[in-house]
Amino acid sequence: MASPVPCRPNPFIESRLMPLLRPDAAVDRIVGLPRGGGAIRPHIRGRVLEILIDHPQAAGAVSPGMMVDLVSVVDTLPQYAGWPVVVHSSAPRAFCAGGDLRSVRAHLMENEAASAMVDVLTWALDRLSAHSGVVLAAVEGPALGGGAEFLTACDHLVLSTSARVGFVHASLGVSPGWGGAGRLVRRVGRRHALMWLADPRPRSAEACARMGMADQVVPAGAALESAQGLAADLARSPEGARAAVAALVKGGAETERATFLRLWGGADHLAALAAVRAGR
Repeated sequence: MASPVPCRPNPFIESRLMPLLRPDAAVDRIVGLPRGGGAIRPHIRGRVLEILIDHPQAAGAVSPGMMVDLVSVVDTLPQYAGWPVVVHSSAPRAFCAGGDLRSVRAHLMENEAASAMVDVLTWALDRLSAHSGVVLAAVEGPALGGGAEFLTACDHLVLSTSARVGFVHASLGVSPGWGGAGRLVRRVGRRHALMWLADPRPRSAEACARMGMADQVVPAGAALESAQGLAADLARSPEGARAAVAALVKGGAETERATFLRLWGGADHLAALAAVRAGR
């Protein structure tokens, strides 16, 4: 991945957004497993960070190696403070099918390995959710199980009419394990979350929009272009203000006064005031 334009992390904002301590022992446990197929790849497009779920042979299912890749990507997020992020998949007809069943059966059924997977993916997705910029997802086809949990870590979901989102865990005799249940409650509310987790049938893009899970519904094949266009628009606003907005929304109301005072009279604020005066 090309090096980003240097961006100094704001310690105040990062301290408000940084979730749990990095689970190093769990990461090491996953690193020690056979990698399996696929990869999660970062890519810079202008001043937008894209995260590609690249496992088309398995409908975007997440292997141990992809878990490690995701940790590596979220470790770099402070370098992109305030940048929009777009998550998408290389699978032509799917977003992410959750855990890769071949790897799960071979390496993740034992309790210690399963515990490491839970710790690693919960931390990584919480860290993505806490990024100091808007995290968008472009969804074509099904996002099932862990794939649906992945979506709960994103702020703005662009679903094509081909998308289906299913918390199918109950049909497999398990419950969400990547932090998705709590994030789902925060996104759609307790009532919708309870019914969705209890009824594993995948929901259409239109149903997701009615429940508050989808923010845009676009024609089939148009999700990525729509998400990239919105991300490019977001990237045009001042970086410091974008990071501050993320801190206000994601970090809690107690940060609002302090964040305002940090921005008031700053370079972006003064430049905006000067532009207003010049336009009169």
